[in-house]
Amino acid sequence: MPKALEVELAQEQKVFRRKHARLMQRYEGQFVAIYRGRLAGYGTDDEELALRMFKKLGDAPFYIAKVEKEPTVYELPSPEVVS
Repeated sequence: MPKALEVELAQEQKVFRRKHARLMQRYEGQFVAIYRGRLAGYGTDDEELALRMFKKLGDAPFYIAKVEKEPTVYELPSPEVVS
């Protein structure tokens, strides 16, 4: 991933964290998309939301996260372990 893209996504993630309490009031349990520091979309399905954002924004970087009290942690096996 290009460094500039990493920086942009990190900035959108910071916006998500900063607005988390406000997002919890209205979007708890849903996924939100953050683009240029603003809420660009929301929905209950992250894949459907991503498709909508790609249609709306093209290849522009945006950040999607689930609005929840405690972040969900996914444990995935290492590719070396999976055969």
